[in-house]
Amino acid sequence: MNFDDVLRQLGEFGSYQKWLYLLLCLPSIPMSVQIIQAVVFLFAVPEHRCAIPGFANDTYEIQNKVHEQLVNRSIPLVPGYYGDEKYSHCQLYRETNISNIWSSTRNITEPCSAWVYDQSQFISTISETMDFVCVKKSYVSHAKMLGMFGHLIGSLINGPLSDTFGRRPVIISNMFMLVLLSICLVWSNTAPIVLFLVFALNAFCIGQYLVCFVFGMEIVGRSKRMWAGVAMNLFWSAGNMVSALTAYLFRDWKTRQLIVSVPAIIFAYLYFIPESPRWLLKHGRREEAKRVVANIAKRNKVPIDTDDLNEVDIDKEEVKQEPFWKLLKSPVMIRRMIMICYNWFAVGMGFYGLSMNVTNLSGNIYLNFFLFLVAEVAAYISCFFLMDCVGRKKLLCISLSLTGAACILPLIPVLVADTPEKWAINILALIGNMCASASMCTVYTFTAELMPTTSRTFGMSLSSVCCRVGSLLSPYIADLTMYISGRFGQILPMLVFGGVTVLAALLALLLPETLNKKLAETIKEAEMLGT
Repeated sequence: MNFDDVLRQLGEFGSYQKWLYLLLCLPSIPMSVQIIQAVVFLFAVPEHRCAIPGFANDTYEIQNKVHEQLVNRSIPLVPGYYGDEKYSHCQLYRETNISNIWSSTRNITEPCSAWVYDQSQFISTISETMDFVCVKKSYVSHAKMLGMFGHLIGSLINGPLSDTFGRRPVIISNMFMLVLLSICLVWSNTAPIVLFLVFALNAFCIGQYLVCFVFGMEIVGRSKRMWAGVAMNLFWSAGNMVSALTAYLFRDWKTRQLIVSVPAIIFAYLYFIPESPRWLLKHGRREEAKRVVANIAKRNKVPIDTDDLNEVDIDKEEVKQEPFWKLLKSPVMIRRMIMICYNWFAVGMGFYGLSMNVTNLSGNIYLNFFLFLVAEVAAYISCFFLMDCVGRKKLLCISLSLTGAACILPLIPVLVADTPEKWAINILALIGNMCASASMCTVYTFTAELMPTTSRTFGMSLSSVCCRVGSLLSPYIADLTMYISGRFGQILPMLVFGGVTVLAALLALLLPETLNKKLAETIKEAEMLGT
């Protein structure tokens, strides 16, 4: 007997599993908020220029004609992305001050040490507060990289911890640290502390999401796994919407951070959730598993003999002989893991890279981000209907291919027009984000079904580490626009994202399909998939 057979008796997605699954999904909202804050809003760099030396009331907005003349005589003009001109971010004419501003125009420039920022979209961000511009502009990429590095560490640590000590204790500890550190961030005033907290927050957020996702997949039957795999992504999108709304309403980063952090205290209810019965069985803790299963049966109002769990085809000795690291000793699983890991690498680079690139697109950042969210939700809803019809493998391949195509196609308007249409590049970026979201949704479900229960969280975390490597690189790729001027610099990040994802689509074709297959309990069963 397999645990999936037990779930058929309980109800593959009975009322109790639905309630427990909802409790596991809800923490995705504050996790998503914290991550998106760091990726898109906390370190956003508003439009800015050098401040006029000696002019105390200087602002980015032109105050009057005299102010405009002061700016023109103090700050040189440089080419913009779309053939226009804008004031220099980092240079001003040498020895310019109020007393000699009306002298003849200078051609010699020097770096500035003070800036004024456009406050039409942000009142304050961390980058503005700490002047992460010009010689310090790489700090923005470093900060986002630290957040992605937190993803990597969180994925690397939480998988083995969850497989060794259980899903429940890891979920509880991660949630506690998430609430504590997110509130501490509000009162952090130095760059090192802020960067460390962003790193730690991302580590706990992604670890929490990963373990909740695996737990949610383990309590539903075979026919409902696709729904369970996709639905949690919708809660992630809900968190993105909360992040977008709070960013629009509260333009000061400290006020916004406090508002999105304090309500997460309500997730203390996670202390009362049970342990995964599938994990308990795999670790020989049958009596505890019987109590959990009996409770599920009682809540679902179905009769079940818990002694049937004694017939589940796994015993303590087998578990002891198959720790999670044995996954890396199987040639079949190693080959699959290499292909899976590259797919996660590409998905991470594309998904997070396109999200970060929203600040480089023309137009209002809030409108662009809202449109990205609409596309993301549409992608997740599409996965509901396509994953069981097309299959996991084909859907992953198609979505990655379309992501790559949408990222590469902006090269065409740039090549054929001296002043490329901004809306065309924005629309292609939107399509790319939609397809990248579908890829992210599909690869989570696909990987969970390819991995055996004895090392499922380890396999997911190892894959997720590769995703974080891709996301670690994505800030530097997205920020190429700060180093390469002109319209080619504007689309270069998307060309890189496109090439990486197209290769991943080809590799996805070599993986076995898992549609309508039972969850593998051991490495041997996992090796048999596709044979």
